[in-house]
Amino acid sequence: MSNVITRPGPVAPDVFRRAVSKFTTGITVVTAVDDDGVCGMTCNSFTSVSLSPATILVSLRPGRTHAAIARGRRFGVSILRREQQSCSDYFSGAARAGGRPNDIVTRHAAPTLNASLAWFECEVIDDVWVNDHTLFVARVEACGADSGDPLLFFDSGYHHHALSPVQRLPMQ
Repeated sequence: MSNVITRPGPVAPDVFRRAVSKFTTGITVVTAVDDDGVCGMTCNSFTSVSLSPATILVSLRPGRTHAAIARGRRFGVSILRREQQSCSDYFSGAARAGGRPNDIVTRHAAPTLNASLAWFECEVIDDVWVNDHTLFVARVEACGADSGDPLLFFDSGYHHHALSPVQRLPMQ
C-alpha cells in the first residue's frame, strides 16, 4: 500500500463556471477615472474583508477599469438594485444600445452610481495578482446605503426577488 496521494488534474473552466454559478451573488459596478473620464465594469466578485477599519476586496480581470484602478489607486463600488439591470448590462458590455447610465456621481473622491442600493468609495491598500485576475484590497473612505431589493445573479442569470428575512442577526 502506497502513502502517495495523487490529485486530480486541473478543473476544466466550463465545469468550474457551472459549479460556481450556483452561488447567489449580488451585482456591483466598479468604477474609476482614467484620462478619458469615468470607466467601469460589472463585478460580482466583491466582499467585505474587515469592519475596522472598513475594508473590501474586488477581483478584476485586466481591462480599462483595472488599469485605471492600478494607476489611480481609487475606485467606487455600487451595489445594484433590481431596477438597475441595464447598468449591469452596460458595464459588462452585454448591451450598449441603451447608452451610458447618466447617474454617475462623485460624492467625495471616486465615482459611483447615484441610485444604487449601496455605494463605497475606496482607496487601494494592496493588490495581488492571482492567475488571470487582480485582487484589489481597499480601505473604504466613504459609503452609504438605501432601501430596496438587490439585483441578484444565480445560475448565470439575473434574478429579482423581494427579500423577506427569515431571521435578522443583531448588529454588533
